[in-house]
Amino acid sequence: MHLQPMMRAALLAAYGTPSRSLKRGPGGYVAFGNTIRKSGPVQCEAFTRRTVNRLDEAGLVTLDDPAFPTTVALNARGIAEAEQLIAAEKAKAGAA
Repeated sequence: MHLQPMMRAALLAAYGTPSRSLKRGPGGYVAFGNTIRKSGPVQCEAFTRRTVNRLDEAGLVTLDDPAFPTTVALNARGIAEAEQLIAAEKAKAGAA
């Protein structure tokens, strides 16, 4: 499946959390739950509702509320797609 760069980034960010989800936060949907290894301000990428809608239309996520989702969880298809992206990145890095 061909995914736009922001959709790929959102999938990988959600896959990296223990709950495999994005939560509504400041500025959009954020992958909370990542381990913070240093003190100071935390920077994390926020994904827009448009990106979330595209993931939903592609059938890769489940929204907790279609009208105003607060949690966007990867479904089985989304997890499989994220694992394929990770495997492709590892293969590409190994070939280089």
